[in-house]
Amino acid sequence: MHRLTALFVLALSTMLALAAPSSPQEPVLIVLYSRFYDHSHQHPTDERLERLLPVLQRLHDKYPQSGVSAVLQFSGTVSGLLGEQNPRIHMVDHLIDYARRGLIDIGYTGEEEPSYLYRPRPNLLLAETPEARWAAKREAAERFLMDFKNPVTGQPVPGLSGGLSKMQEVFGPAAFVTGIATMLGGDSPATHELRKIDPGAVLGGVPAPDPRRGIEGFGFSAESFAKLMSPVPLTSPELYWEDGVLHLSDASLPDNRPHTTDETVESLKQVFAKLDRSHVRVIKLEVASYRRYLRKRADGSIVWDPMEWLYFHPDAPEMPMQLKALVPQMDVENGYRNEEAVLNWLLTEFFPANPGSRFLSVHELAGMSAGAPGTTVDLSTVKAIAANIDARFKELPMQTPRFVHAEERYFSSAEAFQVLAEALAGARNGALPASVKLTHIYGPLSLPEDLGPKSGSVTVADVLHAAAQIAPVLTNDDWKPVPDNAVPEFVALGTLRVNAAQLLNLMAWACLDLTPDRVLHVNGTSMASVATFMFPKNTPITDQGNGWTFKPAPLRLASAVPAGNP
Repeated sequence: MHRLTALFVLALSTMLALAAPSSPQEPVLIVLYSRFYDHSHQHPTDERLERLLPVLQRLHDKYPQSGVSAVLQFSGTVSGLLGEQNPRIHMVDHLIDYARRGLIDIGYTGEEEPSYLYRPRPNLLLAETPEARWAAKREAAERFLMDFKNPVTGQPVPGLSGGLSKMQEVFGPAAFVTGIATMLGGDSPATHELRKIDPGAVLGGVPAPDPRRGIEGFGFSAESFAKLMSPVPLTSPELYWEDGVLHLSDASLPDNRPHTTDETVESLKQVFAKLDRSHVRVIKLEVASYRRYLRKRADGSIVWDPMEWLYFHPDAPEMPMQLKALVPQMDVENGYRNEEAVLNWLLTEFFPANPGSRFLSVHELAGMSAGAPGTTVDLSTVKAIAANIDARFKELPMQTPRFVHAEERYFSSAEAFQVLAEALAGARNGALPASVKLTHIYGPLSLPEDLGPKSGSVTVADVLHAAAQIAPVLTNDDWKPVPDNAVPEFVALGTLRVNAAQLLNLMAWACLDLTPDRVLHVNGTSMASVATFMFPKNTPITDQGNGWTFKPAPLRLASAVPAGNP
């Protein structure tokens, strides 16, 4: 009898397992990209463009619903060379026409310029205040993004434009920008400078390891941050908002890494089969790779990198022929044939078998990613923000919230700080205003280790007075070298001097109950959140004020599933 019962239970369990719906498979959105940065070898640049553009046109015509498009990133030096050649070969004209028709986006790549030895770096020796450190970092970013540098030595040449500035002179605003900061983390000043030059760009997020730039492996940190930024199915582990700018990462979960059409169809099939599909995935796939032209070792590493040779041999920049850095043309042709096979597999097999999956342009990505500032926040959402902050502080009383979730929207801690301050500053006759404006805001210029007062009390009236003092400054988002619209590190509150995390908590309580003489108790609170600690970085934690601006980037898809609580 026991054996029959066991067999019955086993059969019933099997039937239920077969009848149960399979876990949802969210779409895989693929961003095709290619980088053009080697100004020492013009032939591969010309050939790659001449071969890639017709392929995009042909595939777009044959598969109009697939979203075929690629983002082509150019360094400032390569942009300048293409601009000089345009009267003769008209490549810039062709690229701008392809961009106008939506077949490509044009972006900037700064990883390989101007030189590993002479890249502008901030002078922090005498920068004794957060404002001075910010100013020094922003000035270095300005020099990098704007100034011309000698193509061999990397030395700056005053009075001439280079970098992103040159790229935009040739092509117009960049849709996608990578490689503008030498450090990982604490790069808000560089983003601030970019906002002045190109406010609509999508930025590269967590990069792949690159020992030349001091960016080593950080698998656990990248994975933890990616999971934090994807709390619901329509948030991708590869996407997040930082400093009010959308970021697309190379490194996210362990199942993702930089991919290229130089990989075989079979190897990519295995990679895509193992992707975690519980969330939308936004995967970058390199096409017409420059590495296709370079000789490699068995482990895939480059034997002779032409840019490294150029920058480390300025007295003899022309690479000796006997080094044989480039592969034979036969190998290049094999690479293009493999690329065609990969793209055909995606278009004829993978996309049809995975509804919603397709190619995605950077412009589309920016348009479908909710969360940009500049929108109105109504009273019910203000209350929901306050309630979520209250819940977060009850969960972790001594830590800044990672981000805020309110009425199916996500706000960074900095945005929540600005919204609550603006709401309290506009309170009249015991009531908050019907709505407030969400404006662009940065996190604190630095993250002090000071937890603020360990104890003490203030009244709601004290909080209202402090909010009225800081709100006008927070909403002044006119561009300045050192921004006004940054969360203050400390604020005078009654007889206390509280840090921003403490004030965020107090403002949330005040918004939930505006009784002026109500007493609110203060406890020590860290300015760093769990997101701040998780984010991969190679700079001090005190420079990570950008951690206040992290938040998920939900995607608006046709097959959208309502977001639940994270």
